[in-house]
Amino acid sequence: MKQLCCWIVVLAVLLGGCGEKKSPLDAEARDSGMRSAAALVAIDHTDTMSMERAVMDAKAKQSVYVLKRDSAAVRAFDEAFRSYLKEKDRPLYNSIFPEENKKR
Repeated sequence: MKQLCCWIVVLAVLLGGCGEKKSPLDAEARDSGMRSAAALVAIDHTDTMSMERAVMDAKAKQSVYVLKRDSAAVRAFDEAFRSYLKEKDRPLYNSIFPEENKKR
């Protein structure tokens, strides 16, 4: 049992190190994610149609990296988008990403 635990820890460390791939598009994806989040925050939150359109635009921008099969850039976009929302408009972040509230 102890040996199994050691192997699980070693495997987790190895997989964690492999997941930190960088992409040449990281900076572009992060910038795009932040700009998309800023556009969403700037909209009057009672204008649900405009909010919906901004979310769809953000997903369309992120899908560019999906189509390029660049998972590191997709992750960079997502992290920047979430981070910006979390910092600038916590209630909006909580309503868009309710699963994050459950993790606390």
